[in-house]
Amino acid sequence: MATLGFRTANKRYKRLFWPMMALYVAIIFAAKWLVDEDTTPLWIRAGCAIATTAPLAAAIWAILRRARETDEYTRARQMRALAEGGAIVACGTFLVGFLQIFAVIGAVEVFWFGPAYLIAFGLSYHRHCMGPTV
Repeated sequence: MATLGFRTANKRYKRLFWPMMALYVAIIFAAKWLVDEDTTPLWIRAGCAIATTAPLAAAIWAILRRARETDEYTRARQMRALAEGGAIVACGTFLVGFLQIFAVIGAVEVFWFGPAYLIAFGLSYHRHCMGPTV
């Protein structure tokens, strides 16, 4: 894909990312209203899970697209932040797993590793893209 420049890539990112976040919130509320664990059929619960995940996948794709559409320097900083976020969550996953194996903590819902990754990516991105350059 051709380099579009940071401003153009950022505009395209925002045009996809924020509507997907709004859709995600709307689906969460709709699913909460629609699903009753005791009476709702499995296929509806599965559909709600897929529908809730779709905007998140689109938002992550928007992050990757923005990285692809910028110059090499900006792309490298964004990719470094994505990699560091993954490394932080991988280390956290190992720690949680071993804490569970050695019966220090109880079960942890796997869902929380997704938000943990996005937080770790965001903090790393902020450090790389907003902090001093070396």
